[in-house]
Formats: sequence, structure tokens, C-alpha cells
Amino acid sequence: MKRRPLFLQLFYTFMPMMVIGIVALIFFINSAIRDFYYLQTKDELLDRASLVSIILEQTTLNSTTAVQKLIKKLGMESNMRITLIDSNGLVIGDSEQEPINMDNHSSRPEVVEAKKDYVGSSQRFSKTLQENMMYLAIIHDHDKKSLIVRVSKSLAGLNDTIYDLQKRFILIGLFVGFLILLLSYYFSQKVTVPLQHIRKKTETFVNTLNLSNPLPNYKTKELSSLSQSLNKMAIEIDKRIRIIERERNDREFILSSMQAGIIALNKKLKILSINKIAIDYLDLNENSHLGYRAKKVIKNKRVIKLMKNVLAGADVNQEEIIIKKNKRRTFLVNGTQLKKQGVITGILVVLNDITLQKQLENIRQDFVANVSHELKTPITSILGYVELLKEDMINDSQRTDFLNRVLKQANRMNLIIDDLLRLSKIESQEEDSTIELQKTLLIQILEDAKDDLLDSASNHQNKINIYCDEGLFINADSQLLREAVSNLIENGIKYGHKGKEINLIGKNRNEKTEIHIDNHGDQIAPSQHKKIFQRFYRVDKSRDREAGGTGLGLSIVKHIAFVHNGEVSTTNMENGVTRFTISLPRV
Repeated sequence: MKRRPLFLQLFYTFMPMMVIGIVALIFFINSAIRDFYYLQTKDELLDRASLVSIILEQTTLNSTTAVQKLIKKLGMESNMRITLIDSNGLVIGDSEQEPINMDNHSSRPEVVEAKKDYVGSSQRFSKTLQENMMYLAIIHDHDKKSLIVRVSKSLAGLNDTIYDLQKRFILIGLFVGFLILLLSYYFSQKVTVPLQHIRKKTETFVNTLNLSNPLPNYKTKELSSLSQSLNKMAIEIDKRIRIIERERNDREFILSSMQAGIIALNKKLKILSINKIAIDYLDLNENSHLGYRAKKVIKNKRVIKLMKNVLAGADVNQEEIIIKKNKRRTFLVNGTQLKKQGVITGILVVLNDITLQKQLENIRQDFVANVSHELKTPITSILGYVELLKEDMINDSQRTDFLNRVLKQANRMNLIIDDLLRLSKIESQEEDSTIELQKTLLIQILEDAKDDLLDSASNHQNKINIYCDEGLFINADSQLLREAVSNLIENGIKYGHKGKEINLIGKNRNEKTEIHIDNHGDQIAPSQHKKIFQRFYRVDKSRDREAGGTGLGLSIVKHIAFVHNGEVSTTNMENGVTRFTISLPRV
């Protein structure tokens, strides 16, 4: 909620009251002036109508022509419009128009009112004269006939006079309002300036924790008491802060000296303390996290779940958790309750990086299991053929065939070892973050990968097409990403159908840049879409070996994508198309 300063609150309180008062005053004065002038005009018209009635009594009206002539004469002499109307509303004389051209006036408001109350008046726009008029009508008895004398006057001049007076009153009101505005500003400042000074001094102390310039004593008793109280409070706070800072520095020194990540939390899982090692392990920013709930700061759900379990008193308070940032890291996370006089006050979480141990263990297991399995087949074949070569019963043609087979198996072993070394190198670069990603045109990488496989594609009658915007950039190690795309193109040639097109597509999609490699061939079962990226995994082992694959190509592609902060996946499309997609962060 946005709060207004006291000065503005006082000022905004005075100003509306002033504006409302002035507007109301101007409104009532204007209304009074208008009513006064209209009443004065009405009285004047009544006097003139009565005078016309007296003149008509003293005059003999023999014909309508004589009546019209008299009415015109009276209108010119009195400088107003006079109309004589009979009891039926028929105009028998008018100072401005010929009666024969005028409508029946029996429905005119002033005529209707005069018939009822002897005197009637109204204000309206005259269609005859095309201006606003004030009409007044009275009953006149002449020769036992009841006639109506109506006089009227234009309101144009009267309205101009009223408007001129209104402008003067408005200007006077604005001038008075401006003076009141200045006075309200002055008195508001008189109250709020000392308070602003106190606020600024207090904020300076809060930001700097420096009490070099205490608050002065003000002339006002209340403000002086407030400043003295704040000065005493600042001195006391300064003492306590110094003690807390000493204790905090000692604690941080101890925590920073430890090689494990330490997080202390209260019962509501708000962070009380966290060392730099924990910030690095959990991939948090450098901002202060103290006082924040752990779930708002720490994004790893398993860490949050362990914290909740520890707080709830779970039996198992230790768990291996994998956290990914620039590289995949494994942590042994231990949690324990913090108690004071037997009451749980919070928890303590300790993170130990066991990534290296896990990697060494996984490398050993993978190497023993996979390499022994993959090398066993070619070694067995080589041993078999060597045994046969030792026999004297084979002819030269068979000997040559066996030697070629031995050479083929030896080459296969060499390819497996080369791919293992290549994969190991990528993993080591991933671990020590030696791979530098640079802004690169994607189409150049795709064209280079295409050039690498042109001969192989031509031998299988495959055509490689590239569909990519020339201005599409990515952050990548060009050589590594080129190798990944080349591996996928090579798979499309080896395991796809001959004579079919292989399409390389690069495009942005949401927050990702996607590289699609589409080929036509036997599609991979959805249940195997994730398994094919494992080392030495083959969908059809006999076919893979016949095609000369080592079973490591897709695993290499996966790790190349991973070091680019991306991922690789496969999808079965329509019309027998198999799509491999490398998704990278969008530039």
C-alpha cells in the first residue's frame, strides 16, 4: 500500500475543502444574481404590461387595423414587444409581426397561467425572433371582452450582464482560493518539514548505522521529545548491532572455513544462515537469502522434501541428491534437528559434494560392464580365426578370408576404443568446464556437417537438405556440435532407407533453438526412445554390427548436447520419418 506524506495529506485536506467552498459560494452567488435580475426584469415587464392595459382602456378600438397600429406604436415607444390576444388565443395585435401570420397563442405558458392567475410569465426561445425571451401576460377587460396583454423582452443583453458579473465573481474566487492555497501550503510545511528532517536522519542511520550527527532539539515540545527518544534509541541500537556483528563475523568465519555446505533454518523453514559453499552447491544467486523461506530460494524439490522430513522427525535424514547447473553434481545431504531445552527450534542441513566419487564409481561400473561385453565378441572372433589359421588344412583363399575377418574385428575394436576415448574426453571437459561456448551461426555448422557426410550419402543415394534461417545464432562449441549433427546424419544414412532425403532443420521455438535431423527408415519403438542414448545400447544388435556401429554414437551426441546446456530426443513422425532433435537454449 502506497502511503502519502503528512504534508500531502494536510495539503490535500485543505485544498478540496477550499475548492468545494469556493465553488459552492460562486454557485450560490451566481444563482442569486440570476434570480435577482430575472425578478427585476419580470417586475419591469409587469409595470409595462399594466401601463399598456391602462392605455388600451382609454382608447377606442374600432377595427383590427387600429388595434395593430396602436400596438406597434406602443412597442416602438416602450422598446419592447407587445402582443394583444383575445380569449380564444387569437392574436389581434403584435408590435413585431402581422397578426394574420402568427399562430394561435392559447397554449403559450404565460397565456395559460394568466387565464388562471391573472398574471403569467415564462422564459423560452422565440421562433419568430430567433432569440431567448422573457414573456409576461396579464388579463385586460375591454368593452366587456376579456383580452390578454402580453409583453416580452430579449434576455440576450441580460444574460451578457449576468455572465460579466459571474466572471468577476469567479476571478475573485480564484484569487481568494489561491491565497488560501498558499496559506495551507505554508502551514503544512510548517508541520511536516521537521518531521521530514527526522525521517531523513533516521533513514541515514538505518542505512549507514552511523550516529555522528544526532537529531537536534526542536522548538515544538512534541517534536523535541521525539528527537531525544530517537537519539537514545539509536545509541542503544548501535551498541546491540556491534555485538551482533561480532558474533556474526565469528560464525561466518567458521562456516566459510568448512568445505561442506551449511544451511540453518527455523521451524518455518526460513533461512537463518547459509555459507558460500551451500550457495554454490545449490546454484543460488549472490543476493542475501536470510529470512526467506527455503522453497522460494532453493529450486531443488528433493532438498526441500528432505528439509520437511527432518523437521517432521523422519528416521532417515540422509539422501544422495543430484543437482544440475553447468554440470551434473551429486551431493550427500544430511539433516538434523536443532533443539533448545528439548524443544525443536529448527534444522541444520549439511551438503557434501560426492560427485567425483560417484563418477569414479559409475565409470568403473560402466567400463567393466560395457567394455567387457563389447570387446568380448570381436576378441572371441579373432581368437577363433587365429586358431583356424594355425591349422594346415585351410587353403590360401580361406586364409585370406580369415585374415580379413580378423582385420575387420580388430578395426571394430579400434573404433570402440576411439569412441570410448572421445566420450571420456567430452565428459572430462564437462567436469572441468573447459568447453567455451561462443555465438555462432547455426547454418554454418549444419553445412559443415553436411559436407562431412556427402560422400557417404551419395553412396547410399541419399540427399541431404538444409532448412535454416541464415541469421539464426546459437551459443556453441562449433566443432563439438558439428560432430553431434554428423553422428545423427551418419545414423540416418546407415539405418535409413536408400534413396530417401535427410532433412536438417534449424528453428527457434519458445525459449529453445531446435535442430531436427529427419530421415526415412524403420522407426524406433517409443519404449526405446530414451534407452538408445545409453552407451552400447542397440535396438537391433545384429543390424548395428553389420552397419559398423560401436553403440556409442548417440551417447556422444547426448553428452555434447548436455555440455551445451541442452538435450537430445527422438520422435516418430508421420510417413515413416524418424526425427532426432537437439534442443539448445535460445540466444
